[in-house]
Amino acid sequence: MMKTSNFIKSILFAGTVLVSCTNNFEEINSNPNAPEQVSANLLTSTVTSEITRTLTQEGYSDGNTITQLMAKNNFPGFSQFDWGDQGMWNFFYSYLPEINDILEISRAEGTQNSTYEGIALTLRALSFANLTDLYGHVPYTEAMAGKTEGIFTPVYDDQETVYNGVLQDLADADAALAKGQAIAGSTGDVIYNGDASKWRKLANALRLRYLLRISKQRDVSSEMQAIVSAGNYINDNSDNAVLVYSGTSNTDSWPQSTGRIGGFDEKSLCTTLLGYFEEFNDPRLDIWFDRNSEGEWVGIPIGLNQDNARAYDDEFSPSRLDVELFYFSSTAAEAFIMKNSEVQFILAEAAERGFIFGSAEDYYNNGIRASLDYWGVPSDDIEAYLVQPAVQYNGSLELLLTQKTIALWNVDYQGWMDYRRTGIPALENGQDDLNGGRYPVRFLYPSSEQTLNGDNYKAAVEAMGGEGDNINTPGWWETGTRY
Repeated sequence: MMKTSNFIKSILFAGTVLVSCTNNFEEINSNPNAPEQVSANLLTSTVTSEITRTLTQEGYSDGNTITQLMAKNNFPGFSQFDWGDQGMWNFFYSYLPEINDILEISRAEGTQNSTYEGIALTLRALSFANLTDLYGHVPYTEAMAGKTEGIFTPVYDDQETVYNGVLQDLADADAALAKGQAIAGSTGDVIYNGDASKWRKLANALRLRYLLRISKQRDVSSEMQAIVSAGNYINDNSDNAVLVYSGTSNTDSWPQSTGRIGGFDEKSLCTTLLGYFEEFNDPRLDIWFDRNSEGEWVGIPIGLNQDNARAYDDEFSPSRLDVELFYFSSTAAEAFIMKNSEVQFILAEAAERGFIFGSAEDYYNNGIRASLDYWGVPSDDIEAYLVQPAVQYNGSLELLLTQKTIALWNVDYQGWMDYRRTGIPALENGQDDLNGGRYPVRFLYPSSEQTLNGDNYKAAVEAMGGEGDNINTPGWWETGTRY
């Protein structure tokens, strides 16, 4: 499992990568008898594959749980909010040096390529945005300063500083990718195969995501409108940033298809999602889940402890995930960074709040169309779905964000980010909650940070609220007052 591999990486990188995030990997490890420079295409292959697969695996394993789309009938501690180190810190900080290597290669004389530069900037922005969204204050300005400046205990920067850098990286990526420079030979890019125009659309779609995220703190209307007016963002399912598994090996297969059926069967339909699906008469229910042995749709509540979850499972037999799609096939399910459905719902909310021009209803309908189409719902059934009274747009952010949350199925933790920003859709703790009735808003720092970077760790915890390193301290973009 990815979290296990991240733990191993944390040991390997503890003194160097995790804290110092040292760049210039090829210079440090130079061998006079071997080629000194790692090629950009090999690095790109590793980074694009690992990031895309891991984000989707996280969405499947925990992102869907915290937004109450799925629940576990075995080992349900995560949904009780019994949290330790979730592993994402080590993952991103172990791959950021490789992203930095791609960036340096793309800017070096003899290997200069603006498309690789744009890809690296986009991935760096995505990585740091995830880090600060999941943890709060994180090393940013000094994160890569181990080799160049000898800084091996980097300071933690506040979220506003990190977001300023993230948005600048994405703007710079847009400019680099606009040049459309071709990549000769194998690109190593498992997402868009080096297509600069597609990466440009992803970079700008991410800008829309992150601008909306900070919109409680900052007036983002002019920046969002400029992106929409320029038109270079994901606006069709053919633009989706997805990884299609080849099925040729375990690494190149949908992760659940390589595990044991017992582990797969531990996840079930959550009663919260079943309620949405019944209200909307939603065809995705039959695509994502199987009826139980009695031919019924049954959910399991979130946040039951081990004994209660097993007892509930034995008595009611909640619906499991669709076994043909999510277990028996190694290629049918895909991994993804971002899809058109999310972008359309971002624009719908932005239009509803008056940040951009356009019809919130049209964007909302397009978001639903994009999601249902992605999951194979026929077009006639999509249009019939949209005219149902429970689905028709009425200006309600509750309806809009509920539909968006459903569409964010398997998309890492994006639904949780929306909940933290808006409180929509309303989510309640389960009966065996271990967090005092509070819904968590961040991950804990890994324990290694207390040992390896203790002073800066303590300063960050104090700066975020002074209540200790806990899962209930909200971040900068959550506490704005603009709406």
